[in-house]
Amino acid sequence: MSFEGMPGHDLINVVRDLEPVAAVRDQEAAERARAYPGLVPVGPPEFGCAEQAGGAWRTLSLGAAAPSGARAGLAAHLRGAAAGHDPAVGKEMLLLADALETARDTGGPERNECAAGPLRFRVVRVPGFARFGADGPEPARVTDAEDGRPDRRIDPAAPVGPADAALRLELLGLPPAAGPVPEPLRREAASAVRAYPGVVLLPPYFTVMEDRDGQWRPVVGGTGPQGARDALAHHFRVLMPREAPEGGAPPSPGELAEYARAADRIDADGGVEFAACGRLFRIVRVIRTLRVGPDGPEPARPSDEGA
Repeated sequence: MSFEGMPGHDLINVVRDLEPVAAVRDQEAAERARAYPGLVPVGPPEFGCAEQAGGAWRTLSLGAAAPSGARAGLAAHLRGAAAGHDPAVGKEMLLLADALETARDTGGPERNECAAGPLRFRVVRVPGFARFGADGPEPARVTDAEDGRPDRRIDPAAPVGPADAALRLELLGLPPAAGPVPEPLRREAASAVRAYPGVVLLPPYFTVMEDRDGQWRPVVGGTGPQGARDALAHHFRVLMPREAPEGGAPPSPGELAEYARAADRIDADGGVEFAACGRLFRIVRVIRTLRVGPDGPEPARPSDEGA
């Protein structure tokens, strides 16, 4: 079966007259871009699953560390959703789930796209970026949803405010492969940019980073700012007692008591920055992106397999 392409994949539809809530978000985004002018990749890309139905694309899941994890998530989705479709399509979905799981268990060929009746599924590649300024990475914004509610649509032609439009242009201007990378990976990245020339913004995720002598390192993360806070409080209460830094001693009873008090402060006061035992932690906003082209969102690249 043939599927529709993605109209407007290379379009940025800027709208200046935004509804009030969107206007406030756009204003804060513009202010943060000035305060945190740098834009740098955050770790390796994550992976997820997307579905095309009736011509429209949406994400089904995100957050897998490798394409194999996204395929496992897709197999689970196919099994869970099969009963909600007509019997013929449902049967195809179950067969696809079997095929994905068999390939995983036997080391068979990786499959990053499949279809069942009128539905198309794809494993997608989602790089993350953070803004940086003089004081480090951009923290969570006032206008960020605390629970990280997802917007699953992948619609490059949807109206956006000036700040999001400027960010998409900024992302498009980044080199295909930054830094010293092997030439085959550079060619692969350049080829992906040609095939998927547009970029859309997905809902951000949030990670806790620690300032270690000016080098910010990820510690734990969450879907929304509150999820990241909860993860940091858990880290202080449960994981710190087991932490033994390389070449150093584990935390003393007094330090563990200070971490526990810091966890209590996180629970009581919220916020985006926390200090304990001379260490500084921040809830950092990570921009999720997805390249798009005439055929839809960018799938996992060959070099991503086994990453």
